Amino acid sequence: MKIFAIIAAFLLVVGSAHAQGVSVRNTTSPGAFEIVNEGGEVSLSSNVQVQRLDNGVWQNEYTDVQLSCSSDSPKIPNCITLRSGEHVRPLPWNGLSCGSNCASGCRANSLLTPGTFRFVVVLCSGEESFAGPAFYMERPRD
Repeated sequence: MKIFAIIAAFLLVVGSAHAQGVSVRNTTSPGAFEIVNEGGEVSLSSNVQVQRLDNGVWQNEYTDVQLSCSSDSPKIPNCITLRSGEHVRPLPWNGLSCGSNCASGCRANSLLTPGTFRFVVVLCSGEESFAGPAFYMERPRD
């Protein structure tokens, strides 16, 4: 019976190893980040969730941060596939709710800074998400 438990645990680890290698890392300045895949091939949602730390609890903010922007085509793919060892470094988040890192038109844009934030990416299947480390972003100077 014990051997079956060990085999089942091994299969769970091996079966999810592709997802376990995804890292969200902050880079040079607040709002700048990268996604690194150190496991097997993975497909990630193009939408990046921005969360704010509010009284010790992470709350989702409404933003349109994307993993990929294209000036050639306004259509952004729903998912981005990263092979083992690949990474993507999206344009930095600017602290706004709309036009957050890719050009877009909106009517009710709002500045979400200052505050403590983190980025979260999700597998296209929705089965697993990966949160990056917290960072503090100041309100921009006028």
